[in-house]
Amino acid sequence: MIIANPIYDVTFKRILENDRAAKFLIGTILGCEVISLVPNIQERTYEKSDKREIALFRMDYSATIKTEEEGEKKVLIELQKALHDGDIDRFRGYLGAEYIHSQLPIITIYILGFNLTVDSPAFVARPDCWDLRTQERLEVKDVFIQQVTHHAYFVQTLRIKPSYNTRLEKLLSIFEQANFIGQSHTTKALILPEIEPELNEIVKILQYMAADEEMKKVLSEEEYYHQEMERMFGKSNRAIIEMENIIKEKDCIITEKYGIIAENKQTLNNIVAKLKNNGLSLEEISEITGLRKEEI
Repeated sequence: MIIANPIYDVTFKRILENDRAAKFLIGTILGCEVISLVPNIQERTYEKSDKREIALFRMDYSATIKTEEEGEKKVLIELQKALHDGDIDRFRGYLGAEYIHSQLPIITIYILGFNLTVDSPAFVARPDCWDLRTQERLEVKDVFIQQVTHHAYFVQTLRIKPSYNTRLEKLLSIFEQANFIGQSHTTKALILPEIEPELNEIVKILQYMAADEEMKKVLSEEEYYHQEMERMFGKSNRAIIEMENIIKEKDCIITEKYGIIAENKQTLNNIVAKLKNNGLSLEEISEITGLRKEEI
């Protein structure tokens, strides 16, 4: 079957506008039952910064989910998708805003069109709690801790390989960036041995978009946009990010050295004070410490 590539904003947004499809997608990634989803913010932005435009799709939900460990609970789900690297600062900015305004535990899902260093198509970062004395893992359910920490789920579309053993693997196969039709990456061939009813909801949406002439035109325009942005700014953006990381590392080293210097100076001051209190003369203190009389 032929489907539209869900990595693009127009297709991904269409999936999330369908309640059953959105619940299946989010519940499968989180590994839980999604009872209700209420969208808070829908965003398909082309942000301008120094005359550069970056496409970033995000969507927030107030949700009720059910897990085996905790039962039903209300959470805020922050779902973000980006085709190119360089969006980490924006991710952090949005997340920081949610921490300010939300009273619910936050769960983030990142759908990435680029690779991180983790060699896995889908993984989760959990804020586990550990006893500092015994180094044992603690089972903590306090609301305070839930509100200041969060689970983060990552899907790396470029690392997805053909596999259909689990519900998650079948869902990921839709996002696999392979088997494209022709030179364009907007449509792809999908081969699934068995399609679950909920997954079929997503497949039908993508099949329709792959066949509709107007949708194909919109997809082609978005693909062209991303290609142009990558051609014009991709290499320079990555170079800027690399340089910023180098500067941050050097700033940390300088800060650490200044800290050591300040600490050594304070230690020397204490030594001089003790020597003076013990009645030693300036000449004697100068001989012991190597300091000039003026410094003493």
